[in-house]
Amino acid sequence: MTTLRGDLHVHTCLSPCADDNLTPAIAVGMAKLAGAELIAVTDHNSARNLPAAQIACQAYGIHLLPGIEVNTAEEIHLLCYFPSVETALEFGDILYHALPEFPYDPQVWGRQLVMDVDDHVLGQIEKLLTGAVRMSLKEVAELCRRMGGVPAPAHADADSYSVFSVLGGWPMDVDFDLYEIKFPQRAEKLMRAGLLPADKPLLTSSDAHYIEAIGNQMSILESSSPLLHLLK
Repeated sequence: MTTLRGDLHVHTCLSPCADDNLTPAIAVGMAKLAGAELIAVTDHNSARNLPAAQIACQAYGIHLLPGIEVNTAEEIHLLCYFPSVETALEFGDILYHALPEFPYDPQVWGRQLVMDVDDHVLGQIEKLLTGAVRMSLKEVAELCRRMGGVPAPAHADADSYSVFSVLGGWPMDVDFDLYEIKFPQRAEKLMRAGLLPADKPLLTSSDAHYIEAIGNQMSILESSSPLLHLLK
């Protein structure tokens, strides 16, 4: 395996802010149509739609990079990638217990649908998955690594839920091997200003929450990427 092109930040109908029609099977199929060789399904604080995504990836002949987008205690989004669906599910169970308990109304926040590969609803999640877990950015990153995963700040240059917007720059107490940006066109300017590191590999992804967005931005993973090592 030398390089792989893929969309490394895709949500499904498990995320309450995503379209109900964006099932795991449809997400994978649309990634295939967009020319992706790899897809990372990264729902908010949960991995419950990864089993269906894995079956769909096998059917379509593309690689699945199991992932979760964690909302840390600081309200920073952190992508956590894992070597297996089983590990991601275990990580997701830990996150679920760290989510706050408060009334969740799907009519207000959106539904959180667990699906099978044939687009049948298997159930719904009771806690709001977009809430902030009771774990800091550093704690989530360390747990991800202990479980064999690779953490990467999501949309690090975005105006909300990012290391840029919350911390004002790169975190000083935790290091990362790579990170995702939302606006590739302004990355160089931010690097020159010292707000983003210039010596770390960049990811750029769709962060798709609806079907039409899948594949509109993709990354090329080189053989040296720690993410490709998760697929071995």
